[in-house]
Amino acid sequence: MLQILNDLQEALGTQDVIVSVTAKHLCVSSRGIKDQSSYTTTLEYGGQFSDTAIRQEFLNIVSQETL
Repeated sequence: MLQILNDLQEALGTQDVIVSVTAKHLCVSSRGIKDQSSYTTTLEYGGQFSDTAIRQEFLNIVSQETL
């Protein structure tokens, strides 16, 4: 995840980048508890998104748009 963040920061020429990845982990769905509906979300951020208030504002906007 950190490599994706770093590459985007370099390509975009800014530290103000946030990356969110939601994925299904095979170890949860195929082994162990075998929960087919579980997903894990991982978040990496830099620049202004290191400020909790700015990050939360962004995440609130994104979650409203996906409803």
